[in-house]
Amino acid sequence: MLNRSVMTLAMLALLSALAPFHAARAAEQPGAAPAGSATQAPVDGTAALVANQAEADKVQQALDEMIRAYEMGNIAMIQNNIDPTMLGYQRFLNGVRQDVLMLRQIRIRLLNTQIVVGPDVAVVQTDWQKRYFAAANLAPGEFSGHSIILMHRGETGWRIAAFSGDNMFASQSGTLGQISTVPGVITPVAGVGPPTATVQITVIDPDLANISSLTVQAVSPQGDRESVALTSTSPGRFTGSLTVVVQSTYTAGDGTLQLQATPATISVRYMDNNPGNNRPPSMLTKTVPVQ
Repeated sequence: MLNRSVMTLAMLALLSALAPFHAARAAEQPGAAPAGSATQAPVDGTAALVANQAEADKVQQALDEMIRAYEMGNIAMIQNNIDPTMLGYQRFLNGVRQDVLMLRQIRIRLLNTQIVVGPDVAVVQTDWQKRYFAAANLAPGEFSGHSIILMHRGETGWRIAAFSGDNMFASQSGTLGQISTVPGVITPVAGVGPPTATVQITVIDPDLANISSLTVQAVSPQGDRESVALTSTSPGRFTGSLTVVVQSTYTAGDGTLQLQATPATISVRYMDNNPGNNRPPSMLTKTVPVQ
C-alpha cells in the first residue's frame, strides 16, 4: 500500500488538476441528484461542477461490484477489478483470501462517499462499516474505517489502482487498532476493603483476526504497571477486564492496578505492529479518568 503522506500529496495534486471535472456524490443519502444530473449541490450550498455525472456513476458501479465480489468470496472477480501493477497487489489478494476463509455473511456499507473523476483517473473517499460472522463460531463482528481509493480506467473499465487509509477488503493489509473501555469514566466503590472498580477493556484490530488473544498494559500515575490478557470474542475483537483499587501502596505485576488517590487517570497501552499504510509499529494509548 502507498505511504499515507505520499498518497495524500498525489490526491491533492489530482484534485487540483481535475477541478473542472469534479463530481461528488454522497452514498445512500436521501435527496441525492439522480444519475445523469448536470449539477449537484454540496453541503455548503455552493454550486458543484459535474462535467460527467455518468462517468462518476461508472466509478461507483465498479466499486460496488468489487464490494459484492468480496462479500461473495469471488476472488477471480476481485482480481479482474484491481490493477496487477498496484503496490501491495499480492498482499492485498492474500488478505482477501484470509477473510474469505475466516468470515461469513460479510456486508459492507459505504457512508459519506465522494468521487472526483477525470478522463482516466478517479479518486474515491469513503467511510465504511463492515459486518460479518466468524466462520469458527458464528460470533458477530463489526469494523469501520475510512478509505481513499485511486481508480484508473482501462480498456475493460474502471479498476482499483491504489489504496490509502483502512482497507475494507483485506484485513491483514493492516488497520490501525482501537482501544475502548467500559465504563468510560471509572468510579471505584468503597466496600469491605478499599474502593474498587472493574474495567472492561476492548481492542479492535482487524488484521489480528487469526489469533485468539493479545496483551495490553495498564499504567497508573504512581507507576504501577499491569499486563491485561484480552481474549478474542470475534475475529479481530479482544476483550478482558482489569481491577482498579484506590490505596496508598502498590505492587507491580500483581494483576490489580493501584491508585493512591482520586481523581486521577489511568492509561491503557497497546502496541499495534501492523497499523497499515506502511506505518511503523505504533503504540496506542487510551486515557481513562478515575473519579
